[in-house]
Amino acid sequence: MKLPLSWLKDYVDIGDISAKELADKLLNIGFEVEEIIELGKDIINVKTGKIISIEKHPNADKLKVCETDMGDYKTIIVTGAPNVAEGDIVPVALNDSYLPGDKHIVSSPLRGVMSNGMFCSGSELAIDNSVIEGAEINGLLILPPETPLGVDIREILGLTETILDVSVTSNRPDCQSIYGLSREIATILNKQVKQPDLSYKTYPAEQAIPSVAIENTDICPLYTGRMIKDIKIERSPKWMRDRLRYMGIRAINNVVDITNYVLMEIGQPLHAFDINLVLGGVQVRSAKENETIVALDGKKYNLTTDMLVIADSQKPVAIAGVMGGEYSGINDDTHTVFLETARFAKGSVRSTSRELGLRSDSSAKYEKGVDFYCVETGRERALALFDKLGAGKVCDAKVDAGVTIPEKKVITTTAQRICDLIGIDIDVKVMTEILTNLGIEVVEKDGVMNCTIPLYREDIDNYTDLAEEVIRYYGYDNITSSFIAFAHPTVGGMSARQKNVENVKDIMVSYGAYEALTYSFITPKQYDLLGYDKDSDMRKCIPILNPLSEELSVMRTQLIGSMLNSVYINLSRRNNNFRLFEIAKAYIPESLPITKLPKENETLSFAFVGDNEDFYQAKETVSAVLNSLGIDYKLERSNKQFLHPGISADIIDNEGEVIGSFGKLHPKTADAFKIEGTVFVGEITLEKYIENEKKIKKFSALPKFQVIDRDIAMVIDEEITIGEIIETIKNAGGSWCDSVELFDVYRGSQIEKGKKSVAFKIYIRCDEKTLVDAEIQEFMSNIINSLTNNYNAQLRS
Repeated sequence: MKLPLSWLKDYVDIGDISAKELADKLLNIGFEVEEIIELGKDIINVKTGKIISIEKHPNADKLKVCETDMGDYKTIIVTGAPNVAEGDIVPVALNDSYLPGDKHIVSSPLRGVMSNGMFCSGSELAIDNSVIEGAEINGLLILPPETPLGVDIREILGLTETILDVSVTSNRPDCQSIYGLSREIATILNKQVKQPDLSYKTYPAEQAIPSVAIENTDICPLYTGRMIKDIKIERSPKWMRDRLRYMGIRAINNVVDITNYVLMEIGQPLHAFDINLVLGGVQVRSAKENETIVALDGKKYNLTTDMLVIADSQKPVAIAGVMGGEYSGINDDTHTVFLETARFAKGSVRSTSRELGLRSDSSAKYEKGVDFYCVETGRERALALFDKLGAGKVCDAKVDAGVTIPEKKVITTTAQRICDLIGIDIDVKVMTEILTNLGIEVVEKDGVMNCTIPLYREDIDNYTDLAEEVIRYYGYDNITSSFIAFAHPTVGGMSARQKNVENVKDIMVSYGAYEALTYSFITPKQYDLLGYDKDSDMRKCIPILNPLSEELSVMRTQLIGSMLNSVYINLSRRNNNFRLFEIAKAYIPESLPITKLPKENETLSFAFVGDNEDFYQAKETVSAVLNSLGIDYKLERSNKQFLHPGISADIIDNEGEVIGSFGKLHPKTADAFKIEGTVFVGEITLEKYIENEKKIKKFSALPKFQVIDRDIAMVIDEEITIGEIIETIKNAGGSWCDSVELFDVYRGSQIEKGKKSVAFKIYIRCDEKTLVDAEIQEFMSNIINSLTNNYNAQLRS
């Protein structure tokens, strides 16, 4: 937000405080000044002069020798400008002067005649026609004939202004204006802020003012209209043109300039319609299907039903809060104006502006927020300017539609409660003075404070906001450090959760994976791409109340979709072999709409991409992670929609809960995410085990008795997994089964179709004795019988 100091002085007596000092004070209350702009600082010792006489240069045909009156003395300037004439008043760069671009001008002879400086063009002064007419012509800048002589050119051109570029945080839309910042600065300097001039005369209306109907007051809570007759379209006065230029706005004519001036001064967007082009009353409604409008920028826009428009009985005349229509604007034939002042929902304006790719100063303001105070004050200020500039006569006819302007909020708190929150004691009188200077009415009795909040401070909701206002102006540097009450000393270091997360990250990095970071907000369409059923619990996502876009509109319940988006981005940039992982939260609500905070599950997701990747590499990585957390688990065939049904597995812990899945990406899911090539993905919910302390490894003595191994080959149904067989063998073998290893899987002509031959090496050991052949034979018989009974397996000879 640009803040010209001359404009600020209209509302606050800032005395002789420097721009740097004011910037420091603003920083202390939370407003950073990004830049201090001093207009004309590159123009030094350039003054106005009048050409008295012109003589031909004795030694050069194209040069002229000009005697120039500088007010209190005369001097000689040699020039080659084509448009020089006697009686012209021009800018004169005198000896030892400077121009933009660090050009240094000194007296020097030109072809034998001493020139004590040079005449300047608009381009040499780095100005254009917005500063003064004629600045862009090819030749000298000719100043108006009434221009005084010997005066600094910066004063004539309005280039003596100092402007603060203030960064205003998003929670303070009331400060997105000159007057809003003036209120804050008045409080800093302990001065009174002057009220804007809202006085004007009214005249009888000569025609009926258009009626106003609002379709949805949630999107447009308030819409007011005023009528101004006998409009005189002309150039705005120089002071207004200069101030608009300081704000980066091009002056157009007095009517349009008044609306832009009020936008900058009060923070209220306005729009002026030619009343004769608004037929049959004003309707604030949603656009109709396939409706179009040609905006003031001359472009045609296709509207959708979720966009708000201002319309008459026949057509849209403006895109609400964004831009007016071309055929209802002000022109040379305009005699009566309908002045619109309204409050539109910032979300509606933001989405419309983004969807149309159309931004304006008004939409930028509406996106930040407009309060009820702005609507009233901005309208009255505009009418006062119409009256002051003679741009038209304000009629007594008016129309208002929408909700009733709400009463001011009243917050009741105590001085002690505010002090407890801040952490220091502040006298209640000091608090009252600070809040009163900010426009907050305070009635204090016995430490109880009843605070009435002005309508322009919609950001203040409770006593904590009042405490923030108090400490901003009392001074953060007055806060003293102290111990927290009832605090207990703590031992530094990472918690078990933090250690486990870091350990898992280290494991993933050791397997060649790079950590990815993705948004917790996703699009609900992601669940369609992953193939989840319509009634799946995974689709029960928490919606965002005010999302930036549909792509970031819900909180995710899984990380796989975000990981696959990252895979797509990398592949589209020809990174064809890589490994990624992410540890982040998945948000699982108990019910929708939520009544309490959701469960936040720490979750690991990963993707291994490349032709050299396979299921066993993914399995090895998963095993390393699970073992590091001390999780006892088994693997079963997975039926996740996004995984290949034959090359995937679910991870089941010792309580029978599925805590994750991994495997090759399903071809349909790959197509949905536009992914080509070999991709293995996985997701593990770590929350259940992430708080566990790392188990201390205990030493076990070396076995006293030897280990015996036996091989076994069984023919078994194809759908039986190796994991299920190994678990059955271990259960049948009991404590004597030391370990089981798969060493062969055979499918071929010698095996019945639909079956497979699997061979295992079984290690047998007893901690109490050396086993004899009969015991070993009984051990193996138990295993064979168990496999036969459970899976109808047959011993292969």
